[in-house]
Amino acid sequence: MTARNVADLYLRVSSNREGHSGIERQEADCREWAARNGFAVRKVHVDRGRSAFKAVRRTGFSDAITAIAAGVADALIVWKLDRLSRRGITEVAAHLDKFQKAGARFVSVMDKLDTDEKSARDVMMLLADLARAESENTSMRVESAKRHLREAGKWAGGRPPYGLKVDRETQRLVPDPETAVHARLIADEALAGSTLVEIARLLNGHGIESPRGGEWNSSTVLQLLKSPAFAGIMPRTETAVSADGTRKYGHRVHPWIDPVTLMPVSIGEGVIGVEEREIILRKIASRSLSFAGSRTGRNHSPALLTGLARCGRCGSRMSKAGTSYQCSRHRMGRDCAGVSVQVKSFDRYVENAVRTRAAELQPGDSLMEVVLDRVARRSHPELHERRDVIRQEISTLEKRRFELEEARYLRGEFGGEEGANRYSLIADHLHERLERLRQAAAHASLALASRPARCEEELVWMVERADSPEERREVLALFVDRAEVQPGRVGARFDGDSRVAITWAEAGVPTDS
Repeated sequence: MTARNVADLYLRVSSNREGHSGIERQEADCREWAARNGFAVRKVHVDRGRSAFKAVRRTGFSDAITAIAAGVADALIVWKLDRLSRRGITEVAAHLDKFQKAGARFVSVMDKLDTDEKSARDVMMLLADLARAESENTSMRVESAKRHLREAGKWAGGRPPYGLKVDRETQRLVPDPETAVHARLIADEALAGSTLVEIARLLNGHGIESPRGGEWNSSTVLQLLKSPAFAGIMPRTETAVSADGTRKYGHRVHPWIDPVTLMPVSIGEGVIGVEEREIILRKIASRSLSFAGSRTGRNHSPALLTGLARCGRCGSRMSKAGTSYQCSRHRMGRDCAGVSVQVKSFDRYVENAVRTRAAELQPGDSLMEVVLDRVARRSHPELHERRDVIRQEISTLEKRRFELEEARYLRGEFGGEEGANRYSLIADHLHERLERLRQAAAHASLALASRPARCEEELVWMVERADSPEERREVLALFVDRAEVQPGRVGARFDGDSRVAITWAEAGVPTDS
């Protein structure tokens, strides 16, 4: 075994319809190649239901690329090149440049391509462009098929609304016998004037599961009631075309309008009628307008503690509702009596506490170190991400070395000449990798050596110049991980010292800014 024999695998399926078998097949083939070529698999990165053509974030892919850039893996193995990207030559070339810079190999098992071979890069460029063209053609065919289904009044794909299902023969919506009665209950409550929160509480109180399982909340109820398909109307999801030409779907759904008749198209039998839908939408809109109108002319706090405020009863996040922060779990009708606190008072107390704490900070203070680290991550996120990956891998290897020593000296494994040779081989390999990673960690630390002075200047500038809500919120998130507020007495003046508990920034806890 040599020092350069550690590989990561990257596996991807663009649709969950493939299930586990697609991922398992990819992993088996990649592991077989690794074993045949003397590579030990360090980690498997997986993205399920993530396209390599659309502009979507792939967490598994990002982690795999970071591991290569950080030097903790010597090769990345994929099942096919299109698992890496379907967006053409430019993107694939950029990834291959990263591999070359890190001195790492990239292997596509089914394409029989390995960047250790001189001609592999040119072939990969050709295959990348073919994959992009194939994806574009597939998108055109899918869109053409969906357009034909819409014009014929047939369901064009996706999950139908709660209470409905797709008839296999007609491909139109029909009531789902298991959930239609509950869906109609939601509609009747909305027509009667019940709020979204009240409807969610009613459903949760009777143990009725939401469309995806678990409890209902106001957002789930709103999404269902606003869905055109809930009223038997063909839906259309808003999309936007990005600069690179890819189409991204939004969250707003409207009735699809036939380009010939300029009228909505029926998609089958809905839970509610078209007129009932209009009544429900007017009720929802009137409540929103009434609530917005009640706030006109008031000076409202910008909710600086969004993401940081926590309910003192259940620990859930708190969100702004009018002029108060309220427990989100309570608002969704779940099992918490809730806590409410004025936004302006809560924000002012925590902001004053942060300014006081910042003025007291001294070099060597643990909070100072964490805050400066967070400031630095704003300026050099990729460098810090690589350093974190290296440190994590060093910790893992040190644990393995300890377990190896324990196995030999405490449990008596690796006996005899053959066992001793196997022990030496494994120990030497671990030592070699640890030394290489420690050197990489030292280089990363050297690159960040001048960080404290620059970050202290930036921190002082941020604290003193923070004026807009966004800037003030960012400063709070540097110093605070969470601010928990306990219930207060009705009519009593806000007393932050007795009601608020601030958890100051801790290493390893990401900011919510």
